[in-house]
Amino acid sequence: MDEREEDDDEAWLQLRPVEPLPSQCCGSGCSPCVFDLYTRDLARWEAARASKDRSLLRGKASQSCPSKLSPETFLAFRISAIDKLTKDTYHVRFTLPGNGQLGLWPGQHLILRGMVDGLEIQRAYTPISPAGAEGYFEVLIKCYQAGLMSRYVESWRAGDTAFWRGPFGGFCYKPNQENSLEQLPWSYREKTRFGRLGQDLIEELVGSCRRRPFALVCGSAEFTKDVARGLLRAGLAEDSYFLF
Repeated sequence: MDEREEDDDEAWLQLRPVEPLPSQCCGSGCSPCVFDLYTRDLARWEAARASKDRSLLRGKASQSCPSKLSPETFLAFRISAIDKLTKDTYHVRFTLPGNGQLGLWPGQHLILRGMVDGLEIQRAYTPISPAGAEGYFEVLIKCYQAGLMSRYVESWRAGDTAFWRGPFGGFCYKPNQENSLEQLPWSYREKTRFGRLGQDLIEELVGSCRRRPFALVCGSAEFTKDVARGLLRAGLAEDSYFLF
């Protein structure tokens, strides 16, 4: 291999995608995940290198996102206001350019990227602003003493910039989609339960519905796994529940 070929190989190696750190995965099951993007970009790089065509590295621009947001690329949004509601809870407003709208459905979320001590981290948050809000979106963030993202959020000031990508979330709630209380797992007005959901309680709730219910399950990975297993044992099909 002559010197020119060595230089060319070194140039290609510098273009090789860098594998994400575990901290760069938010753990919320979003698609595409940072590891999905890495796998795609690595395959694109390998094809470009094999054909010696660097134009293949650019890929095709996505046309699927109707707003300024992108599920694949982090975009900068300026913090226009930040209010500390309690000792560890912050209400933050971000500016949308051109008086635009965020374009999220209830049930969807965004991924925030932070940097702490040189370590990149990503976490999922759900905006709390109205779906039709123009020119801004808002998030409510609870910070924890040992949380890396919490340290990043606590450093924010009005005028700072934060980076988001999205939207994510396969379940999109639409108003008036359910036309009767009997279609819900239970009526919140009549039966509110506290404590762990056991199999007996799951079967009682499912069995009390006049029609086949649609269950929405949100919690830790182990919790959602246990509840999904319980719903299946209670007779619900996989298309009759959604795990957040």
